[in-house]
Amino acid sequence: MINNLHQLSHFVTNDLRETDDLIFQRPCMMHMSGADQREIDILQKKLPELPSSYLQVIKDYNLNGIDIGYFGVSPFSYKPEGISFSLIKAHDDPFFPKEFIDRHKLYQVGSHNTDLVYVTSGTDQFRNGEVLFVDEGFDIYNPQDSQVHPLAKDFEQFLIIAGNLNQVQREIHEDESNYEEKKQEFLERLKKLDVDEKYHATWLNLF
Repeated sequence: MINNLHQLSHFVTNDLRETDDLIFQRPCMMHMSGADQREIDILQKKLPELPSSYLQVIKDYNLNGIDIGYFGVSPFSYKPEGISFSLIKAHDDPFFPKEFIDRHKLYQVGSHNTDLVYVTSGTDQFRNGEVLFVDEGFDIYNPQDSQVHPLAKDFEQFLIIAGNLNQVQREIHEDESNYEEKKQEFLERLKKLDVDEKYHATWLNLF
């Protein structure tokens, strides 16, 4: 079980040993020491409402182009310009209409296949720093509020849960004979991590 970001980093980087190909190694390079102060300063200037809880995580760990299971935990795949470039680009040219993004005060911080992961600076419905899952829906030009699902209290918790999800999913048999058993194990992990029940449904739908 993964209980903190240090353990998550070891879990992700362990896959580096599987190949010598840099292209395949890149998504596993979640080492300590992430965005430097210059990048943080740029983000605070360009995106002043970006939650401090998110900034602290990307400062502590490199998340530029990192994957955790089916989650990409930066807006785009690896960018040599750094994660600050990806965050600003995603905000300036959003996938969903700007009105929808502004209403929920969203900042894209990741993805899950064709669905997106955001952190919010806080609204009447969601707290500052909360992580939200927004499914692609049927019409990207007319997204509905019902497509927004709460995922975690902050970005650190999101990463830890994503790591546990991937860890458990790797143990599912090829014939899925233990699928329900592993799904229950994942639910028990959510409880042990003290994840609020309001986030459980979204995670179980992603299992």
